[in-house]
Amino acid sequence: MGKTLTSDEFLDELTQLLLAEGISSLTVGEMAARLHCSRRRLYDIAATKEELFCVAVERFFRGILDEGEALIGKEQELTAALAAYLSVGVRAAGRISVPFLKDVEDSDPARACFDAYQQTRTMRLSQLVDEGVRQGVFVACHGRVVSELILGAALRLRRPAFLAQADLTIEEAFQEFYRVLLGGLLAKTPAPGAAAKRVGLEKAPPVPPLKPKGKNAGDDDADRMLMAAWNRS
Repeated sequence: MGKTLTSDEFLDELTQLLLAEGISSLTVGEMAARLHCSRRRLYDIAATKEELFCVAVERFFRGILDEGEALIGKEQELTAALAAYLSVGVRAAGRISVPFLKDVEDSDPARACFDAYQQTRTMRLSQLVDEGVRQGVFVACHGRVVSELILGAALRLRRPAFLAQADLTIEEAFQEFYRVLLGGLLAKTPAPGAAAKRVGLEKAPPVPPLKPKGKNAGDDDADRMLMAAWNRS
C-alpha cells in the first residue's frame, strides 16, 4: 500500500499536475485517478474543479514569492539578492505549460491571482533596485522602469523558438541577460562599504488581488496572453 500523502504533499502533486496539463482537459475523476486518490479528497479541497484550479494557481505563485523572499534574506549583497530573486522566476517559468497559461487566462479569479503575483514581484524588484541606487551599488535609475524591463525580457527570452535560433538553453540565455543587466546597473565606483552592506529591506507588503479585466476572446497565442496578463496594473 502506498504512503498516504500529507495535505501539503497532496497539494504539491495536484499543483504539479495542473501546471503540466491545465484544468480544462481534465475531469475530477481523471484527476483522482492520476493522483491515486478518491474524488472526496479533491472535493474536500474545493467544491468544483475550477475552484481546485484556483487553489493550485494561488499555491504555485505564493510559493514563488515565498522562495524569493527567503533567498533575499540569505544574501549579503544586493547584486546577489537581485540575481537570486530573478532566478526564482526563471525556474518557475520553466514549470508552466501552455495549457496552464490558457486556463489561467480563461478564469477571472485565477487571472486575478496571476496579476497580483506579477505586481508583487514588480514592486519587490523595484525595491531592490532603488535600494541599490540609495547605497551607491547601482547607478542612478528608476527601479520600477528597470523591473518592467526585466519582466518583459523574461517573457521573450524563454520562448522555445528564440532559444532554438540562438542555440542557447534557458539558463544560458538568462545568465547572459543578467550579466549585461547587472553590469549596466553596477556603479563604476561603489560607495565606500556598499558591497558589504546587507540587503536590509523589509518584506514586501502583501498586494491585494487585482480586479480582473476582460479576456481577449479568440486569442490563442500563448505569448500574447501571457504578455497581457504580465503587463496589467
